[in-house]
Amino acid sequence: MYRINRLTGISLITAFLLSIELFSFQSASAAGISIDAGLTPAENRWIFRSQMRYMQRDNDQSDSPRSMKAYMFPVVVAYGLRSDLTLMVRQAFIRREMTMMGQSSINSGLGDLLLLSKYRLIRINTPRYTLGIAPTLALEFPTGKDGLSSNSYDLHFGSFFSGRMRSLGMDLNVTYIWNGMAENGDAVVDPGDEFSVQAALAYQMSLGDQANMALAPVLEASYLDISSDSED
Repeated sequence: MYRINRLTGISLITAFLLSIELFSFQSASAAGISIDAGLTPAENRWIFRSQMRYMQRDNDQSDSPRSMKAYMFPVVVAYGLRSDLTLMVRQAFIRREMTMMGQSSINSGLGDLLLLSKYRLIRINTPRYTLGIAPTLALEFPTGKDGLSSNSYDLHFGSFFSGRMRSLGMDLNVTYIWNGMAENGDAVVDPGDEFSVQAALAYQMSLGDQANMALAPVLEASYLDISSDSED
């Protein structure tokens, strides 16, 4: 007999991001906001981006109270293979601090490697606004350190939606992740498939005489639903 366990989470984040692009700075639409799928370099151009992310969980309601802090430093490299096709690779350094029943542990190292492709399906450019829709397909490889890896090959299906009106922009990313599509033998727990929605709203301010840097206050919201089958 099987039952479905679901974990649903909603988060709201306000952040300031400093985005520096090398070799290509097309416009606000080329940089995206903070969602990696928003990176869209021109043909034969590159975009490099890195961020620092912090996450904290406290006041666990289980019988064994626990807390967790995580620092993530993802590095993303995007290449414009064609004007309508983008290839992307993402690698992150992770530091995770966990406390359970008064005992603390720290684990740090590289996470899993992600390869992503994005195809520009619809692009509408007008003097007042820009709209875009692009399906994405990605594969995550279990290359991370023990404790920081999913220990399985995970397939990502998604769609990226973008809208720009002068300096104001909004990104929306919808993704379904087939976790455990193929295990490498080390996975002991079904991680559950994931459905997520990410939204980001930003106002971009150009810096420098050549406008090759940008500072953008960002408001983010995300929704996560994890489901798994387990024997009763």
